[in-house]
Amino acid sequence: MFFRLVFLLYIFNPFILTSQNLNEIKEFGRNDGNLRMFLYQPNYVNNSKKPLVVVLHGCSQNANKVAEQSGWNVLADENDFMVIYPEQKSSNNVSGCFNWFYKKDINSKSGESSSILDMIKYTRENYSIDSTRIFIYGLSAGAIMTVNLLANEPTLFKSGASLAGGAYGIAKNFIQAAGAMLDPPTKTPKEWGELIPKSPNGIYPKLVVVHGTEDNTSVFQNSIELVKQWTYIHQIEYKNRDSVEVFMGNQAVQRYEYPENDSVIVFYKIKGIRHALPVDPGTNYNQGGKTGMFAVDCDFFSTYYIAKDFGLIKD
Repeated sequence: MFFRLVFLLYIFNPFILTSQNLNEIKEFGRNDGNLRMFLYQPNYVNNSKKPLVVVLHGCSQNANKVAEQSGWNVLADENDFMVIYPEQKSSNNVSGCFNWFYKKDINSKSGESSSILDMIKYTRENYSIDSTRIFIYGLSAGAIMTVNLLANEPTLFKSGASLAGGAYGIAKNFIQAAGAMLDPPTKTPKEWGELIPKSPNGIYPKLVVVHGTEDNTSVFQNSIELVKQWTYIHQIEYKNRDSVEVFMGNQAVQRYEYPENDSVIVFYKIKGIRHALPVDPGTNYNQGGKTGMFAVDCDFFSTYYIAKDFGLIKD
């Protein structure tokens, strides 16, 4: 009788709690892309309008795992914002990857992109959200899906972050996608930029890019091509910069801004790491995250610095 009751509660209750205190929302719109939606609310609840961060996991991950490793929930508690975790289903992709290379899933009016937009719409309609401060962040396949959404819905998002991703329009099918990850096409900033749809108001979101130099799943060159693309649409001159300066005393991390001394585009080059999320477990204000498969301790809590670049960290 007890197990039957639990099963019925799971089926009929739209909020399902997971180990990272994520609430699964079963009904959030048309969900044409057949995704799952998880929501995190900060522990400190007040009536103020909150920023919203959308977090897209990588292949072989799920919402719970990316929440645990990235540390977004801890930052949400400390800085009072909400987080949406879309989750892929194996029925859509056996590797658990978002299908960032299929036209139907890139199109914001169909497929997986439209499901993610449904989640944002649901959250805006049911919670107190600051619609001028919506951000999106993705790892690997989730990173390229992030770029797709930034390109196709530029007026919705204030900023986005791509970790080990690539440029918009890099592939149109699975075969092209597999090849591009290891050997991306090289284009001029103009050639890349002209692939992105025109923004209705001429404004595009800011972008933070993070990539390891030894990535052998999505090679480092993918993020160089992405930075080229984003500098063009922001009308910023692209320079192939490679200084020896270190970020926050960390010899493994270099931080570049485009344009210089501004933060329209921020590029974190992480030396020596492969296809992984950079974290820095610890108790200091700028430490956090958790190691595991596809998450490595390199004394750089990338989530914290991305949140800071987004303007979400309270001073």
